[in-house]
Amino acid sequence: MTLGLKDLYYAVITMTNGVETYGTPKKMAEAMTAGLTVNVAEAKLYADDALSESVKEFTSGELTLGIKELAPEVVAELLGQEVDENNVVWAGDDEAPYVAVGFRAKKTGGKYKYVWLQRVQFAVPEESYETKGESINFKTPEIKGTLYKTIGTGKWKADYVGTPTDTVAAGWFSAVKTYTPASGTSGSGTSGSGTSNP
Repeated sequence: MTLGLKDLYYAVITMTNGVETYGTPKKMAEAMTAGLTVNVAEAKLYADDALSESVKEFTSGELTLGIKELAPEVVAELLGQEVDENNVVWAGDDEAPYVAVGFRAKKTGGKYKYVWLQRVQFAVPEESYETKGESINFKTPEIKGTLYKTIGTGKWKADYVGTPTDTVAAGWFSAVKTYTPASGTSGSGTSGSGTSNP
C-alpha cells in the first residue's frame, strides 16, 4: 500500500552504436498522480487434456502522469522540441526521445517504494482550459507515455523498497538504476537490484 507520490525525475537516453546510455537524471515536475498499465503476451500449452505450461511476458505499458506544471525546457526535452526565448516551438516533425522515469511512493513504516521505468516515450499532452466562475477549479497538465523494454537487456523496470537513509535509496535519483543479476544467477527478473547503470 502506498500513501503518496513525490520526486519525479527523468533521464534522456542516447543511442550510440546500438548501446543505450542514460543521461544525468533531472527533476521533471511536482508529481500528483502516476498510473501504470502493463500489457502482457500470454501463451498456454495443453497436453494430456490439461494445461501443461503457461507463459506471460511483458510487451509494453502505458504511463500516465498527473503533474502540477511542466517548465518549457522540460516540455521541449521530453517531446524533442526547441525552446526560443523560453517559448516552446512546436513542429509537426518533432520526435520525442526515449527517457527513463523515476519516482518514489511513500509506504507505511517510514519506507518508500523507489522506481525507475527504464524506457519511456512521451506523447504531446492534452490541454484543457476553463473560464473562472464562482468557484475555483485548478487545471493541471497530464502527460502520457508508452513504456518499452530496454534494447540491451530487455528489462523495463527497476524498483526498491526501503528507508531514505538506506544506501540504495539515498542515491536513487543520482543515476538511473538498472537490473544487475547477482553473481551466479541467470538474471531473469524484471525488478532492479538498485545498482547504477554502467
